[in-house]
Amino acid sequence: MDSEFIQDKEIIVASNRGPVVFKRNATGEIELIRGAGGIVGSMIPFLKKTHGTWVSSAIGECDHYMNNKYNGKVPISSDNPEYYVQFVKTEEDVYNRFNGKFANPLLWFIHHSMWNPPYSPCADDELHQAWDSYQHVNSMFAETIGGDIYKSEKTPIVMLQDYHIYLAPKMIRKAHPDVLMTQFVHIPFPAPEIFQQLPNHMQTEILESVLTNNVLGFHIKRYMKNFLRTVEQILPTASVDELSGDILYEGHICHVRTYPISIDIETLQKQGQAPNVASKEAEIDEIVGDCKLIYRTDRADLSKNIIRGFQAYDMFLERYPEWKEKVKFVATLMPSRQDIKIYREYTDNIRDIVKNINEKHATLDWEPIKYICKGDFDLVVALLKRYDVLMVNPILDGMNIVAKEGSVLNENNGVLILSTGAGCYEELNDGAICINPYDLRQTAESIEMALLMDDKSKSHLLAEARAAIMGNDLNKWVSDQLGDIERIMYEKQQLKLKDREEAVRMN
Repeated sequence: MDSEFIQDKEIIVASNRGPVVFKRNATGEIELIRGAGGIVGSMIPFLKKTHGTWVSSAIGECDHYMNNKYNGKVPISSDNPEYYVQFVKTEEDVYNRFNGKFANPLLWFIHHSMWNPPYSPCADDELHQAWDSYQHVNSMFAETIGGDIYKSEKTPIVMLQDYHIYLAPKMIRKAHPDVLMTQFVHIPFPAPEIFQQLPNHMQTEILESVLTNNVLGFHIKRYMKNFLRTVEQILPTASVDELSGDILYEGHICHVRTYPISIDIETLQKQGQAPNVASKEAEIDEIVGDCKLIYRTDRADLSKNIIRGFQAYDMFLERYPEWKEKVKFVATLMPSRQDIKIYREYTDNIRDIVKNINEKHATLDWEPIKYICKGDFDLVVALLKRYDVLMVNPILDGMNIVAKEGSVLNENNGVLILSTGAGCYEELNDGAICINPYDLRQTAESIEMALLMDDKSKSHLLAEARAAIMGNDLNKWVSDQLGDIERIMYEKQQLKLKDREEAVRMN
């Protein structure tokens, strides 16, 4: 990271869910809880170094209270602030339509190519009302960020995150034409024919807005190419340079780039040696015993392909019964989006298949699957250190940080089973056994292959994965984006200088 470049810059990060939420504990006191998700883990180290501001949605009355207490800019932490949080306050029903009816059920499904076109999505009145709320919340974000830009005594750099705030860039650009603005999309971008499941005016408004960014980032080339093709089909007046990724639209150039997100290796390795993790390792010894450990950790999200993973394990035990009582599948899963019916049903189905497999294969002294449904990061780290096989088999994922965390943390010569649908497949395919996420037989065979693999082969795979991760750590992810911003800023300055010289010459 170029510390000289960011010295006189005001960093403003924005996303729907922020780095912290405030809640009341059992005694009624308000306490800070770190937010979940890859965006938080990726951006917090950078924000701490720059003492920037993170703009996010207020979730609950405690966020509202803290926002009012500190006049809209909450220091984290209050005694020695490393960065600041600014909450965007919207009415509960508006937020629920924005997030629970439009951003998550619709946009998220489209980006992951998971709708069932003969039946859904359907752009009924409810969806169009949700779009109105989506526009409104985006305008609130734009207004809040615009206020920060206006008040800043430094050069502001706005770094928007993800799909919840696709409409904010155009609104910000209208009020602040010269501001440096980037947006990073943390999920896959679909092929044009999938994106076109949205109503026409929504397609156009989203694309026109994100193209007002100076830089638009995706994880991998496949998502970037999908975006470029989508722009060509929906905005025929846009000039798309597929080689460079630059798009000229209505007089503005948006530089579309790839930045494969990664992990903070040093911080993660320190966490792996923490006393709390050591105590969890003792717990794992009791759970696993002398068995080989197959492990997965996920949000209970439809894209994570959790049920097929368990079905493949069931097939593995049927095809290779000699492994019964010699292997243990541990899964730490967190419920996701339980306010949406299809997610509640998916979580119930996960519990049902775990129960069925355990009833089918269990013996008096052995349970095939240990299902842990709680957030315990120390336990996750301890399990990542210990696994013999790590299953990462998403249907489609923006990146999937777990595969990288496991490859860095593992101390047991563990083998990664990796879906071709994971964004990190492009980086880690030489360090894993790669599978088609829909193929149960291939997945079952890969489990046996991983368990039987000799130490030399396992070491080679782990070394390949680690080399790829070390060459592209979290610092590089941020630095590459800032490097592109710095180049754009320099080009703008040179262009202004040239225009002034030309004006002087003409006079």
